[in-house]
Amino acid sequence: MPGGLVRPLLTRRIASTVLLIAVLGLLPAGLAEGAATRSGRSFFVSGPGFDTCETPTVETMQAWRESPYKVVGIYVAGDNRACKSTRLTRDWVTAVHRQGWDFLPIQVGLQAPCSQTRKPHRVDPARAAEQGVAEADDMVDRSTALGFRPGSAVWFDMEAYDNTDAACRTAVLDFVSAWSDRVREHGFVAGYYSSLDSGVADLVKAVGNRSIPDAIWYARWDDKPVTSGDGALPDGYWHGSRVHQYSGNVTETYGGRTLTIDRNAVDAPVGVF
Repeated sequence: MPGGLVRPLLTRRIASTVLLIAVLGLLPAGLAEGAATRSGRSFFVSGPGFDTCETPTVETMQAWRESPYKVVGIYVAGDNRACKSTRLTRDWVTAVHRQGWDFLPIQVGLQAPCSQTRKPHRVDPARAAEQGVAEADDMVDRSTALGFRPGSAVWFDMEAYDNTDAACRTAVLDFVSAWSDRVREHGFVAGYYSSLDSGVADLVKAVGNRSIPDAIWYARWDDKPVTSGDGALPDGYWHGSRVHQYSGNVTETYGGRTLTIDRNAVDAPVGVF
């Protein structure tokens, strides 16, 4: 696989107790290495990445091979997407992967009831777990249609919310736990993007108390392209399964093609073909 240091993660039989703990997400990824997915193989990539609202053209992605970036976030699913990714097809993914890119497939689905964004579609606290399962099914279906196989990491984007609202916080955690479990049932790796101050902070507190995602993508725009050593997360949590969005809404040009992007430091599982 192009784009950085790649480590194969082979499925292995492990003691039933350890498997149960890992599958339920009671330990962060990295504390139970090898149990994040029941697929045949996952791939982890370390290197710089970016995401951008609308899917670039194949020609732009080729031009951006001159850039330092190796991984691209693509918006695969979700009714709350700001851009609808009209260019994103299986042919696009195949062509861009052949250019040497790896992928972080993203779903911008239902948001927190107390979301700080204007995104209209929200989690219903009374149906949070049910909705989490439905969103997971949709994300896996759409990712599979694009050519991603079991073992791939897929990411849910939960934008910033008011986590001082206890009922809202509980609804988000119920939703994310159900989404993560369902993604794992399909053999995919459950990744989760959110603000360090809301969604990620709540997950850190939930470790050991409920099912959690296998990988974390935290937004902290501090211009530090690192995934550890910056005090953002406890050292043992999601070790080797992190993405740090460290800068946003910046404009860059490579090969004569200009994009507005968010910059990411990647040390995490990616899409598998």
